[in-house]
Amino acid sequence: MFNSNHPSKNKGKSSVLKITIKKLAIATLSLVLIASSVQADKATINQKETDIGVFIEMVSRLTGKTFIVDPRVRNKKITVISQHEMDEDEIFALFLSVLKVHQFSAVETNGIYKIEQLQTAKQDSAEVYDEGQKYSGDQLVTRVIKVDNVDVSQLVPNLRTLIPQQGHMAAYKPTNVIVIHDAAANLDRIVKIIQKIDKESNQEIEIIEVKYASATEIVRILESLEKQSGGAKKNDANKPKFVADERTNSILLSADRKNSLRLRTLVAQLDSPAKNSGNTKVRHLRYAKAEDLATLLEGVADSLETEEGKKKASSSRRGSNKLYSIKAHTETNSLVITAPLDIMSAFDSVINQLDIRRQQVHVEAIIVEVSEALNKELGVQWISDKGIINYSNTSPSITTLAAGVLSNRGRTQGDVTVRRDPVTGIETRTEPGDDGGDGGQGIATAIAGITGALFGFTDGKSWAGLLKVLATDSESNVLSTPSLTTLDNEEATISIGQEIPVITGSQLGTGNANPFQSVNRLDVGIKLKITPQINEGNAVVLEIEQEVSGIAGSTAVDIITNKRQINTTVLVNSGQTIVLGGLIDNDVQESEQKIPILGDIPWLGRLFSSSTTTKRKTNLMVFIRPTIITDTSEINSVSSQKYNYMRALQLDRKMRGIALMPLTDPAVLPDWDESLALPPSFEEALKQDEAPNLSQQAKESN
Repeated sequence: MFNSNHPSKNKGKSSVLKITIKKLAIATLSLVLIASSVQADKATINQKETDIGVFIEMVSRLTGKTFIVDPRVRNKKITVISQHEMDEDEIFALFLSVLKVHQFSAVETNGIYKIEQLQTAKQDSAEVYDEGQKYSGDQLVTRVIKVDNVDVSQLVPNLRTLIPQQGHMAAYKPTNVIVIHDAAANLDRIVKIIQKIDKESNQEIEIIEVKYASATEIVRILESLEKQSGGAKKNDANKPKFVADERTNSILLSADRKNSLRLRTLVAQLDSPAKNSGNTKVRHLRYAKAEDLATLLEGVADSLETEEGKKKASSSRRGSNKLYSIKAHTETNSLVITAPLDIMSAFDSVINQLDIRRQQVHVEAIIVEVSEALNKELGVQWISDKGIINYSNTSPSITTLAAGVLSNRGRTQGDVTVRRDPVTGIETRTEPGDDGGDGGQGIATAIAGITGALFGFTDGKSWAGLLKVLATDSESNVLSTPSLTTLDNEEATISIGQEIPVITGSQLGTGNANPFQSVNRLDVGIKLKITPQINEGNAVVLEIEQEVSGIAGSTAVDIITNKRQINTTVLVNSGQTIVLGGLIDNDVQESEQKIPILGDIPWLGRLFSSSTTTKRKTNLMVFIRPTIITDTSEINSVSSQKYNYMRALQLDRKMRGIALMPLTDPAVLPDWDESLALPPSFEEALKQDEAPNLSQQAKESN
C-alpha cells in the first residue's frame, strides 16, 4: 500500500513501479523470443496483436536479414498462429505473407530489404524472373512471358482480372510478350493458365480451284449459309474463313478438318458446268455508274469474241450476230447481262475489279495577301493678273477653283428693284444676283472629293495661291482558305465571290430619247478547280486552277479589277502543304513638277513646285494541302474539325450577344455526335436481302 500522507515517498515508489514494469516487458519480450527459438536453426512463431515493428525486428534476428522500414509502416497489429517449427526460409516466406496481408512488401536491393507499401513497391527494384530460380510465394517478381500462338492484345484483357490492384500487366505487341509484376505464387498460376491457352490451332489453309463458277459468288453464298446456320455466334477461333482470289478464280479456305470436308463438298456441288450455253444475270453495282461500265464491257466483249474467233472455226463465233447483250438500268444502277458462260465469267472479273469504293481527296487552299500603300503630296499653285502656275500631279487645279470663283462673282448685290410698265401697269421685281451667277456651284464642283489639307490665300484683287498637303497610309491583310472534297480522278470546282455589272455598250434612240445600256456580269472572288489523282502510296497529283480577283477601283470609262491566276500541276503527299506560287511586288513612283530656276532654290523652291510620292508593296502567296480520305473514320475526322470550328464561331457570337436585341438567342449548331450509328454498307444490305432468297431456294429444292 502507498501512503498518501507522504507525497514524496509515493512519488519515489511510483518511479520504482514504472521501472519494474518496463523491465518486466523487456523480460517478457525476451521470453517470447527465447520461446520462439526452440532450436538454433528452427523456431515456432506465435504472435497475437503484436506491433508490426516488433515483428519485423524478431524476423530480422531469426533470419539474419537487414531491413529498412518505411516510416509509413506503422500502427499495425499482426497475429500469427503456428504449431510447427520453421527454418529460416519458411520464416521469411511467412514474413512476406504477413506483410502482403497488411498491404506491405519487402523489396531486395543488394542484400538489403526495404519494407514499404505495395503500391510503392510496384515501382521499386523488384527482381526479374530467371528460369530455374526459386522465389518465395509472396515475393514480388517481375516476369516476361512469351506467347507463341495467341495475340497478347486479346489475352491481356482476360487475365487482367487475376492481377490485384497493386500489380501490373502490360502487353508488348512487337515481340508478342506479356510483362507482369506480382507475387511469385500468383505469377505461377497465371503462367499455367497462359500455357493452357497458348496452343496451336488445328485449322489448315488450302486452295480450292474453281473451274466453272465464279469464286466470288461461291464465297458470297458460303458466307450467307454460315450466317444462317449460326456460324456468327460461334467462337471466332473455330469459325471457318474463306476468301476469293479473283485473279486465279480460286478459294482460300481456312477451317478445321470437320468443317473443311463439309465446305469442300459444297464448293464441288456449286462448281458445276451450266446446262445451257448462255445465261442472263443482273449485277447491282455498288460504286460505279451502270452507263459507263456498260460501254466498257461492250469493248471487252468485242475483244474476247475476236480472240475466240481466231482460235475456233465455229461460224457462230464469227457471225455478225453478237452472242452477248449488255444493258444498263439507270434507276437501280444495275447491269443486265446475257452472255455465254466464258464471257460472263470475264464480265464478272472486270466488274469486280472496277466496282470498288474509290478514295476521296480533301483539298485545302490557303491564299495569303499582305499589301501596303503609302502616298504623299505637297504642292503650291499660284494665279495672278500677270500669270498662272498650275501643276497636273495634284488636285484640284487652281484654274478650276478660279473659274468657280469667277462664275460666283457674276451675282450682284443690292436692293430689290421694282419697275412699272407705263402702258400695261404691270410691276416687275428684280432680285439681287439675277444677272447670270451660278451661286457657287463651280466652286463646289472644284473642291468636291478633295482629300488631305487645302489652303487658299489671296489679296482679294490681283493674286491668289493654293497649298495642297496630303499623306495616306493603307494596309491590307487578306487570308482565304477555300476547301473542297472530291473523288479520285473527278474534277471539282468551288467559286466564292460576287457578280458585278460591267457596261459593254450604250445607245441612244431617235432624238436622243430612250437611251439604253448593255450590261455584262463579271464574276469576281475566289475560284478553285482541282482534279486529283491518287498514286501508289499516299502521293496525289493535282491539276489546279486557282484564281483570285477583286475590284481595284474605277475610271471615267468603267471599273478596274485585279486578277491573280495560277494554272499548274503538282505532286504532293497526303497531309503535306506545298506552295503553288506567289508575288512579291515593291513599286515606288515619284513625280515632281516645278518652275525652272525658282523651283531649284533651297527651301524657297517649295513655293514653286509640286511633289507626289507613291509606294506600293504587295506580298501574295498561295499554298495547298491535300488529304486522302480512305474510310468513314477519316471522313468523320475532317468533317468534325470543320463543324466544330463553325460551331465555335457561333458560340463566340452568342456570348457577345446581339446589339439592341439582348433577348434574342442566336442559332448555334448542335454538338457533333460521333456515336451516331452509321447505316449498313451496301454489301451488308445486299447480303441481308439475299439471305432470305437463298433460304427460300433451299427449301424449294428440298
